[in-house]
Amino acid sequence: MSLPLCFLDCGPDKVLGPSITKAASEEVEAEEFECLAETILLSEKLIHDLQDMGCGTSSSMKDKKCEKALKAALVIQNWYRGHSAQLKTRQRYALTIFQSIEYADEQGQLELSNFFSFMLENYTRVFEEDPELVTHLFGSNIQDKDRQNYWVLIDVPDSYCGPRLQFPLTFTDIDLLIEAFKQQQILHAYYVLEVLFETKKLLQQMPNFTHIKTSPSKEITICGDLHGKLDDLFLIYSKNGLPSVSNPYVFNGDFVDRGKNSMEILMILFVSFLVYPNDLHLNRGNHEDFMMNMRYGFTKEVLHKYKLHGKKILQVLEDIYTWLPIGTIIDNEILVIHGGISESTDLNLLHRIERNKLKSVLMPPIPIDGDHATEKGNKVGTTITARGIRTNGSLSEQLTKHEWEQVIDILWSDPRGKRGCYPNTSRGGGCYFGPDITSKILNKYQLKMLIRSHECKPEGYEICHDGKVITVFSASNYYEEGSNRGAYIRLSSGTPPRFFQYQVTRATCLRPLYQRVNAVESRAIRMLKERMISQKTDLIRVFQLQDSSKS
Repeated sequence: MSLPLCFLDCGPDKVLGPSITKAASEEVEAEEFECLAETILLSEKLIHDLQDMGCGTSSSMKDKKCEKALKAALVIQNWYRGHSAQLKTRQRYALTIFQSIEYADEQGQLELSNFFSFMLENYTRVFEEDPELVTHLFGSNIQDKDRQNYWVLIDVPDSYCGPRLQFPLTFTDIDLLIEAFKQQQILHAYYVLEVLFETKKLLQQMPNFTHIKTSPSKEITICGDLHGKLDDLFLIYSKNGLPSVSNPYVFNGDFVDRGKNSMEILMILFVSFLVYPNDLHLNRGNHEDFMMNMRYGFTKEVLHKYKLHGKKILQVLEDIYTWLPIGTIIDNEILVIHGGISESTDLNLLHRIERNKLKSVLMPPIPIDGDHATEKGNKVGTTITARGIRTNGSLSEQLTKHEWEQVIDILWSDPRGKRGCYPNTSRGGGCYFGPDITSKILNKYQLKMLIRSHECKPEGYEICHDGKVITVFSASNYYEEGSNRGAYIRLSSGTPPRFFQYQVTRATCLRPLYQRVNAVESRAIRMLKERMISQKTDLIRVFQLQDSSKS
């Protein structure tokens, strides 16, 4: 499949102030070749000038001076192409270091989760002897009634100068919220909770997979991971327009964690969703998970910004995550999910599961009476669910292990060039799936393409598996300023996807490529050194075991 590329050069934009300045240049060109293109143009101009002077294909071509000048121009071109390729290679290696460290952290998180799951599964006797202790340790004492009535008891003081939302929400509230967040204002907890409760009520009416129709005159925009990078969302809305009936969006998960403005991103997306529920679509990512939030920053951010009501906000968000749809299907031919697929992916089953029972992908459902439990979930007994203890409940109160694995695969898996389906050893969850698996699943469900996110890509997107799998990642400078570009996709019925790239920067002009690569590379090596030093004792022990000759 041949896919046209449309590059939107947004590098010079300054997005940190109260307003977004217009891009200095919106020419259709790839920023990473900006200096190379200029050099080539100069050398080509030199060649053209020499030809105009009579150094073309005529007999004057024998003139040695003209011949040397032409060779010099070609040498300049070849040298700069090689130099630029070396810089890009260094940049990709630095990105690989960042990514390896990130995935090692995720693997550690999953291993810790598996340890606690093992503890829960194998310490049945503790529950039998002291059920109150286990309930205290692992149970949930949150009351839905208390949640629903909580926000009305909060007062908004007259001294509050932030945005005041008017329910039912309108387009004006979206604009008001964006302008307030550009001024770095904090939305009051009263409005936050009201938005969250309204969002939950609306999400509960949504199916597991949202079905969307487009037309040649109505494109849809697909955005990948934002990870708390508010400036990227501002830039997308500035360049691509705010959500509306004529400008629909799909945000493909991982709105939170890592970045410092996850709460603001959630509020903008949820308010946009409440105003345009049929035109703004939200998919769940692997970071829409309260256990992931505790490790990767969002929990800390909420408790810092909302010291008095932060815990209640987090409790409500825990519920909202479970009601987020797990995928979107566009024109019955494009599947949009956060992670990927496996050889056993069953879309029919995923359409039917009760997604709200998956409280955390890091806490698999564990029946205490596991020897007698069946995946049909029709036996009655005491179970430990994915969140909390239920006595004399049925297994239908939680997902079966098979259903849980299905959701894990679509939230955590990654595509690879190798055929087959095998464990995702880097992340510790989900699987790696090859081009044969992609073809098998797409053909099985009469689909043409899979669009996913979940992985940072140097250019903000990547096409693989013969054009059948597209990765889109919308958080630019994800690891470090200059580490990667962000991107979003626009597509409509009957037309191939168009890709738009950008990169947020604090500078009014981008630094030269070699300076940006040096900065990213230095930061990656520094992080790697820190990890090596933190594991120094273990590394020395392993080296000593290998050094049998004491050499």
